Amino acid sequence: MLRRELGSRYTVTPSMMATGFGKEVQGSPNTALVAANWLERANIELTPTMNGTEIDVSPGATYFGLIRMIRRAGFVRKVYQALEHAPDFARPD
Repeated sequence: MLRRELGSRYTVTPSMMATGFGKEVQGSPNTALVAANWLERANIELTPTMNGTEIDVSPGATYFGLIRMIRRAGFVRKVYQALEHAPDFARPD
């Protein structure tokens, strides 16, 4: 679903997270790593709540904070918007 929204150049890897510049680690069952290359990476964490699911998208590429700041406005926003508009996460009216 997410890959379809973002395009075929992105990979979505369940239960993985990026912790730094090019580093990947095992995440929880509620996490996923979205990546196109070593620079375009985003971590997704889903947290069940009483009224639904909280979605947190954070940068997965960091290098002394610089890439984190640059990508926050670009790729992370793109991933968040794709999740927001995905039919599987549609809000009930």
